[in-house]
Amino acid sequence: MGKTVEKKKKKGKTIATGEENGSCSLEISSVLPGLVEKYESRLNLLDNSQNVASGYCIFRIPAALIKEKKSPYRPQYARIGPLVYYVNISTHKEDQKKSYLASFLFRVKHRTRVEDFILLIIGSLAKIRGCYEKIYYRYQDRKGKIRQNKPVSHESDSLLLIEMILVDAGFILELLLRDYYSKEWRVENDIIFAKSGMLSCLKQELMLLQNQLPFFLLRDIYQLAFSDNPDYPDFPPFLHLTCHFFSHYYNQKIPLQDVLSKKNPHPEYRSKLEETKHFTDLVRTFQQPYSFKKHSINEESQRWKSIIRAKQYFMDLISQKPKEKELEEILEEGKMQGDYLYSAILLLETGVKFKVSLGRCLFDIEFDQRNGELKIPPLKVDNSTESFYGNLMVWEQCYYPNDTFICDYILLMEYLIKSVKDVDLLVRRRIIVNQLGSPDAIVALFNRLSKHIRVEKNRYSDLFMKLNAYNAVRHHGWIAILKLQYFSTPWKGVATIAATILLVLTLIQTICAVISL
Repeated sequence: MGKTVEKKKKKGKTIATGEENGSCSLEISSVLPGLVEKYESRLNLLDNSQNVASGYCIFRIPAALIKEKKSPYRPQYARIGPLVYYVNISTHKEDQKKSYLASFLFRVKHRTRVEDFILLIIGSLAKIRGCYEKIYYRYQDRKGKIRQNKPVSHESDSLLLIEMILVDAGFILELLLRDYYSKEWRVENDIIFAKSGMLSCLKQELMLLQNQLPFFLLRDIYQLAFSDNPDYPDFPPFLHLTCHFFSHYYNQKIPLQDVLSKKNPHPEYRSKLEETKHFTDLVRTFQQPYSFKKHSINEESQRWKSIIRAKQYFMDLISQKPKEKELEEILEEGKMQGDYLYSAILLLETGVKFKVSLGRCLFDIEFDQRNGELKIPPLKVDNSTESFYGNLMVWEQCYYPNDTFICDYILLMEYLIKSVKDVDLLVRRRIIVNQLGSPDAIVALFNRLSKHIRVEKNRYSDLFMKLNAYNAVRHHGWIAILKLQYFSTPWKGVATIAATILLVLTLIQTICAVISL
C-alpha cells in the first residue's frame, strides 16, 4: 500500500503530512528565522519589563481600580506622556497642544532652535524610558486618526516618541508660562484660559499619576530655552513656575513664597521640592507634613527594595484579612484594624467630642484625653476629591511604601465614616465641607478610596490607642449618653430639668404623706 497523504483541518486551515512533508519543511525553514527573531524580541521585551530601574517612577494605575471607576485616573482633555494605551485620541485636542508648542518655540527661536530641543530629548531618551513602567508611542494612522496603542520597538518608533515628548513638554511649559504671566502672555480668545473652568480641569489632569512627564526633562527643556537668555533676563526658575501653577494644593504652615525665596529658612524642604520626580510627586510634597529625614546610601538601597516589593504587592490587590491578634498587641505595633476602631457616631456616644481644628495641615489630627476632644482640620469633599487622593495614594504605595501619610489619613476617615449619620455629624461639626451633594456619595467615596490600601503601619496608631483607652472608661459613655438623650437641645434640657423637679416634688409629697400616717 503506497504512502498516503493525510490532511487535517483545524480552525479552517489545512495541515498537510505524508508526501507533502518535503515541501512543507522547505517552507518552514525559510520562515523559521523570522519567527525566532520575532519571539526572541518579544521575550526580551517581557524580560526587561520585569526589571525596575532606580529611576522608575511613573506607574500604571492597577487594573482593579480602573475597572471599578476609570474617571478619577484618566484625563479627559490633555493626554500626556507615553505610559497609557489609547485606542483613539482627539485630533482637535492634539492640535491645541501643538498650537501651544508653536507659541513656545516662537518665543525662544532667537536663542534656541527646534533641533536643540530634539537633541536634548535624544540625549535623555534612555533616562526618560527608564522612568516609565510601559511605553506606547503616539502616531497618526492612514485614516488620520491619532492613536497611542503600539509599544516602542524600532528606531522609527523612537522618532515618533521624541516628537510626542516634544509636543507634550512644549504644551506644558507654555501653559505654565501663560498662567504665571497672566494676561501679558495670553493671546486673545485663548483656547484654555478663555473657557471657564478649563484651567482648573487641566491642573487636576496634570497631577494624575499616569499623565506625567519626568520633572527633570521639563526643567532641562525650560533651562535650555531661558537660561542666560538676554531676551528674558529676569525669568523665574522652573521650580517657581511649577509651584505657582500648583500653589492651590500647597498645605504647609510656612508660606510658599518663603520656601522659594533666596533667604529660605527651610532649605531641606526646598531641596525636597527640587528633587521631585514629577507633578504628582510635587503635589504630594505640598501635602506632606513638614518633616524630613536624611537617607544614607544603605537606607536608599533598602528603600528601593521596599519599592519593588510594594509595587508587586499593591498591583496584585489581593484582599487578605490580617492574622488574629490581641487588640493590645495590634495597637502597640501600630497595625491597622478597622474592626477595633469606632465610627464617628459611636465615638460620640462614648464621650468623644468632635472639634474642627484651625490648623492648615490636613493631617494634624489631635486627641486630648483630658477633655475628650478630637480635633480634625476641615476637609472639602467635591467632584475632584476622589481623583486627587486616589492618584496620590497609588503613587504613595508604589514609591513611598514606608511613608504613606495620605493612605493613613484616608483610612482614618474611612473608619470614622461608616454611615450617613457619621457624615451628618462631621458636617455639623464643620469637619467635612460637603460639596458632593448626597451624604451617601461621601460614604461610598471613602469606601472606594480605602478598599485597596495595603500599608503595614499607620501614623495614627497612637491616636487609635488614646481613643480606645478613653472609650474603655465607662463613665465617659454614661455622661455622653446623658447629654445626647436628655440635653442635646435647649428644649430637651428644659424638659429634663422640669421632669426632674416634678419627680423630686412628687417624691417629697409621697414621703410627707407617709410620715403623716
